[in-house]
Amino acid sequence: MRTVICHYHIYKNSGTTFDSILKDNFGDGHISFDGPFPYFSINQEELTKIIERHPSASAFSSHQTYLPSPKGLDFRVVSVVFVRHPLLRIKSIYNFKKKHFDGTKASSLAREFNFRNWIENLIEDRVEINHINNAQARILSRDSRSSVPRQTKKGKCKSFNLNQALSNLNDVELLARTEYFSSDVSKFSPILKSFGIDFKVSDFSPKNVTEHNLLPVSQRLELLEEQLTEKLYKQLIELNWQDLEIYDYVSKRLSQER
Repeated sequence: MRTVICHYHIYKNSGTTFDSILKDNFGDGHISFDGPFPYFSINQEELTKIIERHPSASAFSSHQTYLPSPKGLDFRVVSVVFVRHPLLRIKSIYNFKKKHFDGTKASSLAREFNFRNWIENLIEDRVEINHINNAQARILSRDSRSSVPRQTKKGKCKSFNLNQALSNLNDVELLARTEYFSSDVSKFSPILKSFGIDFKVSDFSPKNVTEHNLLPVSQRLELLEEQLTEKLYKQLIELNWQDLEIYDYVSKRLSQER
C-alpha cells in the first residue's frame, strides 16, 4: 500500500520550516496547497482526491486540512502536527502581523499598538478574539465530518471538544513542538523508516520567523508576562486553557517516547 505524509500546517507553528525539509527530501513529490480564501477548508473527501490525483507524490502540506486523517483504499497517511505553547504562539502572531501587514484588522491593530494593547483590543472583539482563544484546540478538535462543536462563555471566550482534539493527536505518528523543533523532528526518521520512507534532515534553520530567541521556554514566558498586566496575563491563560492542556499532553507523550 502506498504511504504518504500529510502535514497539517498550523499557522505560526514551524510549518514553513518543516515544509522546506519536506521539499528537500521529496522535491516535486511534496505538494503544498491551500484554498482560494483564508476561511476555506479542505475536508477528508477532498484531501483523498488530492492524494489520489497525485500518485507520484510522497508528501502533502496545507493550512486548510484537518485531522483526523483520511483512510484510503490504496493509500495510508502518516500524519505530521506541530503544536506550540499558546502564549508564545500568540506573541509570534503579534510580531508577524506587526511586521507583515496582511490587510486584516488584527494586523492593523498590531501596527498601531504594543503587545499589551493589542491583546486588550482583541479580547473586546468577538471575531478577533479567535486569534488568542484556544486556537489550536479549535483546529485540532474536528471530527470525521469536519464539524467543530464549541461552547461560548460570556459571549466571547470559546472552548472546543478537547477530548476529540486529544483523540486526533493520539493517532498522529509524527508529533512535535515548535519550541523543541530540532530534537523532536530528529525522531521522525526512524518512524518514517518503519513505513518504508527515507527521510533525512540536514538543515534545521528556521524559516519565516520574526524573532530569534534561544532562551528557555520558561524565560520567554517570563518576558512575555512582563509586557502584560497581572490581570491581562491571567485572562490570556484562561482564554487558552485547552491549548495549554494540548501542549502538556504532547510534551508528556514525547517524553515517554524517548
